[in-house]
Amino acid sequence: MRSLVLPAAPLLLASGAFSFPGPAHLTPGIHFAPDHVGEAGGWHDIAGSMTHKGVHHIYMGTGWNHHLSSDLVNWEMGAPGPQALEETYAGMYSNTDPCSGFLTKDPDDNNRVCAGFRQCGSDQGVSGMNPWDVPMEMRCALDDDLSSWATLDTSPAIDYLFNVSWYRSIPYDPARPWWDPIDNQHYLLMYTSPALRGPKMDWKYVGDVFTSNSTVLQDGFLSKEFVTIDFLGSFDNDPDPSKRTLVMLNNVGGNGGGDGCCSGTTSYFALNQEGPGEPFTETGGGQDMVDWGSFTPKADSTAVGLDRLDGTASRGFSMARTLGSEEPNQVFAPGRRVLIGWTGPDDADVFQGVGSAQSLPRELDLASDKSLTQRFVPELQTLREKHQSTSDASPEMDVGGLQAEVYAVFPETCGATADCSLSLLSDGKAATTITLNSDIGLVTVDATSQGNTAVRAGPMPPPKEDGGGYAIHAIVDRSILEIIVNNRTAFVVYAAPDETATGVAGTGVSKVDVWALKDAQNVI
Repeated sequence: MRSLVLPAAPLLLASGAFSFPGPAHLTPGIHFAPDHVGEAGGWHDIAGSMTHKGVHHIYMGTGWNHHLSSDLVNWEMGAPGPQALEETYAGMYSNTDPCSGFLTKDPDDNNRVCAGFRQCGSDQGVSGMNPWDVPMEMRCALDDDLSSWATLDTSPAIDYLFNVSWYRSIPYDPARPWWDPIDNQHYLLMYTSPALRGPKMDWKYVGDVFTSNSTVLQDGFLSKEFVTIDFLGSFDNDPDPSKRTLVMLNNVGGNGGGDGCCSGTTSYFALNQEGPGEPFTETGGGQDMVDWGSFTPKADSTAVGLDRLDGTASRGFSMARTLGSEEPNQVFAPGRRVLIGWTGPDDADVFQGVGSAQSLPRELDLASDKSLTQRFVPELQTLREKHQSTSDASPEMDVGGLQAEVYAVFPETCGATADCSLSLLSDGKAATTITLNSDIGLVTVDATSQGNTAVRAGPMPPPKEDGGGYAIHAIVDRSILEIIVNNRTAFVVYAAPDETATGVAGTGVSKVDVWALKDAQNVI
């Protein structure tokens, strides 16, 4: 039996004055966690996202706080996005921050980047109606750096697209609009127009496009509208020859309006559409989850798979949107679909109920059954340093550190004839342990010995189609672990390890690769 030792990554803070809660050694060095995300206060959902002229732009939460990167790895703060303005359109009076919405580009204005949203509140609605009756509006950037945004006095000025009710004729946070090449029309959910904005726009209501109150759990249901949604399509591996399978992201539970499920975590539906403006219908296997960090196994259950899960634990990943392609039409135009969301806040005592961060980027595609697949973007490999590998049948290793990337391969017999697990951040007494168990149909992530309040669990994915069994891909960033099993079942889990927790150990493993990871060059 062989034992490999890899020194822990140095405990240095990333560039900038982060104020992440807890001891300094728990401050993430790879995840971007500036004050407005890491501390309490302000919303942390992805308000809008866009790749423009080679730069990736993320706007998080109230105030549209701006993060930008040229490589999806190293992030810095930029000028904020659209801010509160005194607005009196059509009898409305509002002077509040824009709510979450979307970023897109106007093809009739040299691909100018524009932000769409509604005000988070108003004192008076349009035409003397209720205060929540506010318009869908669009403000465009005045430069390619997205450092200055339209106001009522600029050219271009603010466009008001159509009135919507707060209670709600479109979902709380609207999806990014798309253009359909079949009829040459722009679509913003149940509205359509020949132009996105400007004098040629003519937004008309076409009716409901999709309704459902289901969740991934049979005893859960939606009690409110969809929240922080997005539509994606044109996936490279779409099994539909027309490449018109769509995925609708939605956050369920918490302020996402779900009972008995999901705690505000990002879910998705795979959808079909017969033609432009037609309603969407479900395809594939029904609702599924992008991330399972808010699910726990029921202690008194003998059920298998989803029926054994409770979905009301603290969330780990939510409010996500995509970027990655210069083409803003992420429905009917090809290009990368890179998902970024909000991780946390964790409920462990050491984090004081805060400790959020921007997630690591994940590249999306479709499997043959139209379920969503995801993998860490390859750009993250630039953080790799010393590499160690073992192919022992049952290795016991001390090969990691507080920042590490781990890729472990297991046989197809996991759970049936073999005990298969991978322990991260081990100090000989405590660890975060991932277990594959096909007998109960679950992947579990147990960080309770390191401060997490509950074991997390998600469905056991099918074995790899090439007969390769199972693969656990994890990126450990001191207190935040992101885990993807067979490119299907993913988790964000928080832990509070000791400074000496430098071990990685596997049981039933066919092969393990470990890389120490350096800090990203994040700048506030």
